Amino acid sequence: MHCYPYWGMPPMYLDQYESQRRLMDMYPDVYNRIHPRVQELCHHLDVPSNPRMYPYVEPRMLEEMVGQIYETEINMPHAQQYRGILRDLITVLFIRELIGRRRRGPFTGYPGYPGYGPYNGIGGFY
Repeated sequence: MHCYPYWGMPPMYLDQYESQRRLMDMYPDVYNRIHPRVQELCHHLDVPSNPRMYPYVEPRMLEEMVGQIYETEINMPHAQQYRGILRDLITVLFIRELIGRRRRGPFTGYPGYPGYGPYNGIGGFY
């Protein structure tokens, strides 16, 4: 028996959730090792009270964060095969994470209406 993510979801949509999981399992091992470290470091440093991160990320701060993870990862024996592109991969993961943290949600950004669009309809529909 399948456990549906949402009650009342038609069974034909369940396959989409399962295929996403299969795709996510296809990430290489280097991604699965580095991405949680990137998320943790962003969680600690990407706060509004950090002047080097807000309102804009300083390039030097980004380089320091990349270097911090690169130094710990390059000493691993399995990382030698990624030596040429490892720093670039870490930089891309940091930029993706920071963009995702600054993105507005689908129901925000309407002044005067807390939550659901200009006429309190979902996503602006009324």
